[in-house]
Amino acid sequence: MKKRLKAVVGALLSLTMCSQAFALGAASYSSELISTRSLGEGGTGVAGTQNDPTSVYTNPAAMTILKGTQATIGLTYVNASPTFTNAATSGGFGASQYTAGQPGQVSGARATSVIVPSFAATTQFLDGKLAAGLAVVTPYGLETHFDGDSPIRYATTDARLRIIDITPSVAYKVNDVFSVGVGVDYWDTTEGDLEKKVNVNALNASLSGVGGPDANSALTGTGDGWGYHLGTTIRPSEHHQIGLVYHSSVKMNLTGTTQLTGLSGKSALVFGGSNFSTGVTAPLFMPQNVQLGYSYMPNDQWSFEADAAWYDWYSARQLGVVYSGVTATQSSILNNGNPQIFNPRKSLNFGLGANYKQSEKLQLRGGAYYQAAALPESAFDPAFVDLPRYALTIGASYAITKDLGVDAAYNAVFFHGRAINAPGAAASGSGYTGNFNSFANLLSASLSYRTGWHL
Repeated sequence: MKKRLKAVVGALLSLTMCSQAFALGAASYSSELISTRSLGEGGTGVAGTQNDPTSVYTNPAAMTILKGTQATIGLTYVNASPTFTNAATSGGFGASQYTAGQPGQVSGARATSVIVPSFAATTQFLDGKLAAGLAVVTPYGLETHFDGDSPIRYATTDARLRIIDITPSVAYKVNDVFSVGVGVDYWDTTEGDLEKKVNVNALNASLSGVGGPDANSALTGTGDGWGYHLGTTIRPSEHHQIGLVYHSSVKMNLTGTTQLTGLSGKSALVFGGSNFSTGVTAPLFMPQNVQLGYSYMPNDQWSFEADAAWYDWYSARQLGVVYSGVTATQSSILNNGNPQIFNPRKSLNFGLGANYKQSEKLQLRGGAYYQAAALPESAFDPAFVDLPRYALTIGASYAITKDLGVDAAYNAVFFHGRAINAPGAAASGSGYTGNFNSFANLLSASLSYRTGWHL
């Protein structure tokens, strides 16, 4: 498979920690934006009762419930506004170490807007005993923009990360109570970069030189990886269904470049001119996770679901970049703060949702979810704004014909602000202290087609 991968290295290695959504929930810029139907129902779907082809990814065992052949294609629009409010004076960490800014200065008001596509299709075999499907989904991704004169400009100004998962899955219906499924995941990082300013004043001072205007730094890279997921559904009675899913950890081996532009003075001498570029390699890890869902269906009109997920971030506890072809002095500068020590927390996320079948044509749904932050203050990275978040969701389905239907959903995502005191390093002048906050709107729509045909 040809690589179309442009991923982020260095500080962006931690960005996937923003994507802890269980089932198909959404949060900030990086989330499992898989299914419009799930987004409308509190990010739930692990139990497998939503009659949604994206179960190829969510819980492959649920494909045995999907009659005939079904397909869905969707788009999710994300609009988010992260902010940083400066809380220190210019002497907070010392003149050589602190990123200057006025107390109360707000940075990052520029909203981020992205559109995330998804696709899934399933079909049954042997009168429903076997099922297979293919999904192309975007479980991880982010885009943030902070002002070029922000107090955090030496940590990040622009960050982008987009990863798709191409996953074929199969399922087997053991009996009317129990089904199992398995899927293979090919993870492809399609776009990503981290851009920030370089504090030439602080850098040149560490080299016993005079200051200069800010320079620019950009990290890009490529990489892919393989994983798998396992799922099961248990339906002990017509009113209850349980789903359990395991997603494996994934390691992506990334390769790319780091570029410095606009260097001056002693730093330009060290790097052989005002512009510098060299190759980099780094691992990128995604966490293993276990997801549990329970659905209660008291009658033909109502269904309720509660989901929970446990994420294990141990594999991403320490991540580093290896620079190629650099001198000892260049290496000491580039490796300032490298590797990054994350020591992320294991996290639990929760979601609740309800669906009401108003008629054969119209269904209404709603819900809420909570997602915890994974990183402690010591490892906080403003490139992706890892904040605890709460969301309220609404959605609807409408059957245009017997075989064709549309879904729509809206999420209002509220973030719990975090006060971060990051001294940074004297050589980079990257220190800052202040409060991070955000709010996001998500709008999702999908078109679904189903037919009774199957093999």
